[in-house]
Amino acid sequence: MSSTFSIDGALAIVTVNNGLRLFGLWFVYRLLLTLYNISPFHPLYKFPGPRLAAASYLYEAWYDLVKVGRYSWEIKAMHEKYGPIVRINPEELHCDDYDFVEEIYPSIANRIRDKHPHFLAAFAGPLTVSTFATRDHETHRIRRSAISKFFSRQQMLRYEPEIHDMAQKMCSKVLRLTESGQIINALDPFNCFTADAISQYCFGEPFGFLDRPDFEQNYKRAFEVLVATSHIFRHIPILRHTIGLMPALGPYLGPDIAYMVKSMHETIPNHVIKAQQQQKSGEGRRVFTEIMDAPIPDEHKTPYRLSGEGWSLVAAGSETTAASLTAITFFLLSQPEKLARLREELKHEDPQKLSWVQLEKYPYLHGVIFESFRVALGISGRLPRVARNDDLVYNNRGFHYVVPKGTAIGMSAFINHYNEEMFPEPEKYEPERWIDAEGKPNYVMEKYIMSFSKGSRQCIGMHLAFCELYLVTAAMALRVLPHLKLYDTTYEDIKYDFDALTPQPKKGARGVRITGI
Repeated sequence: MSSTFSIDGALAIVTVNNGLRLFGLWFVYRLLLTLYNISPFHPLYKFPGPRLAAASYLYEAWYDLVKVGRYSWEIKAMHEKYGPIVRINPEELHCDDYDFVEEIYPSIANRIRDKHPHFLAAFAGPLTVSTFATRDHETHRIRRSAISKFFSRQQMLRYEPEIHDMAQKMCSKVLRLTESGQIINALDPFNCFTADAISQYCFGEPFGFLDRPDFEQNYKRAFEVLVATSHIFRHIPILRHTIGLMPALGPYLGPDIAYMVKSMHETIPNHVIKAQQQQKSGEGRRVFTEIMDAPIPDEHKTPYRLSGEGWSLVAAGSETTAASLTAITFFLLSQPEKLARLREELKHEDPQKLSWVQLEKYPYLHGVIFESFRVALGISGRLPRVARNDDLVYNNRGFHYVVPKGTAIGMSAFINHYNEEMFPEPEKYEPERWIDAEGKPNYVMEKYIMSFSKGSRQCIGMHLAFCELYLVTAAMALRVLPHLKLYDTTYEDIKYDFDALTPQPKKGARGVRITGI
């Protein structure tokens, strides 16, 4: 027995000693890497910024995890102190000069831009194989080619009658519920509408949120659960593997997580499987049915990958547009003179027979929508790109930098949209800033909006969002908003405060609540 004990004891000592040695080697490696990051030998050494940010990702993690998603505010402060290009972590730069946007986000497809692994670490599960979360340029082009034609402006014009009908259904339901005295969070009906619109287009049938007796059931809560993990996964990537346990654990982690897990691992995959069956039978031709016939490798058509694609399209196609419509609702109800001006402009329109093409001609409506893009932001945080093959030369505002190829550099909608040089008094909601001196839509200003990102990886659903926004904004202004009022809501309930992939108001904000007059 003593012999056995001594052997076991020796093994324990060996194990402990090995563990201590491994930890020591890891610590020395991290220390040397930190010293290298701030040394003249690092290719980004000459770029300004806090030394702590250059040394380690811990600086960024402090603002993301401890300060809860407020690194964009710190990056904004860096630009105010150091200039138009700053180093925000050991491997990444950030730019605050819109004149450089075409270099970072080129429209020309042969100028290769990859996504940065640190940015993509925020995603887990099926989302990692979606087009949006694809890292390398070549794979992205393959995946995007399978769906891009379905989201062209021409395709959205064909889909417009169905969007129009769903918009009218939503407006009627809002009126019915608010007239009965109910208090509604404005984001809920817009989420129901956008989720039904994108699901009907992608899968051939809507999720049916607009057909329910109220607006409570939608993807808002599932999306909130999803984005809440983005900073955790980015800075503690080992936790991304826990997503595989979600189907088993989800039902025990609360209704919101359970709903998110069910939608990601059951609802969307079932729609994909049904689309595959329809492709074989030749019935119900919609986006995911057509993808099965796309001339791309079969590895991009697996149920798992297409489930990630489906969830990505549903999340992006519902949340950001709904947020813009919520901003429009708040500002038009809180500033009645702006609602009156919009209604006067649209007075000759039949609210039951609206046309997207016709609505685009109205200057003030154009301003209302583009100002909503500016304040609602879309994805508020940075969207870094990696120029794989070419150095990027910056020479403006008295600064000269050469961004080495292979370096991640990005811009942020929050910093860009609240730039006082481009948008004086950026805290104010001013549709007038989008109208030129001749009273026409100021299309030149549109280039400053980054709600849909830029370049060859620009949001694929942009035209769908435009169609929805024009039809719903006009219908709401003519049919619904004159009968509504805000209920115990202030600007603080909608004002941007921190990032969780998408912009979030301060903790405790109750959202834009509306009820009947």
